[in-house]
Amino acid sequence: MHIELLPDSRVLVDLRATGLLRAVGHAPTLVARPERLSLDVGPEPLDFALDLRFRADAIELPSEIGASDREKMRENMISAAVLDAARFPAIQLRGRYAGTLSGGELSGELVVRGVPRRITVPVRVVAEGKRLAATGTWEGKLTELGIKPFRALMGALKLEDWVRLRVEARLEAS
Repeated sequence: MHIELLPDSRVLVDLRATGLLRAVGHAPTLVARPERLSLDVGPEPLDFALDLRFRADAIELPSEIGASDREKMRENMISAAVLDAARFPAIQLRGRYAGTLSGGELSGELVVRGVPRRITVPVRVVAEGKRLAATGTWEGKLTELGIKPFRALMGALKLEDWVRLRVEARLEAS
């Protein structure tokens, strides 16, 4: 069977503000879109390797944030202190999917700033006509991914050391 990752696939990156001014802060959800992926897999049960890449400088910021704040957020996100996109232009997920066309587990390494970190994501798959929708969630700490949480105004506005990655993969099987 051939599986094609469709362009509307994405990973949502949920963050939370904290500190004294959290009420005026943002609890943003960022969107990372993987580069194209095409796989040939055998019959069920499925067990295959995959390698997904996301351009660090192409991560989408929330549209509800003002243009000026969004630009400051982008500059901070791709800076050497956070994702260091100049040295590490891609975030990568290398792993294996084991399961069926209705669900399974994605285990592997999430490579951020050039350093691999183990993650496991339970995956649920739903058929949508001739297409498949795969979803999964992983929660952890920004510092577990090698990212120092953002701080501003002497710590009155900062991001919590928490992150949730929500995978929304749209696939076409043939």
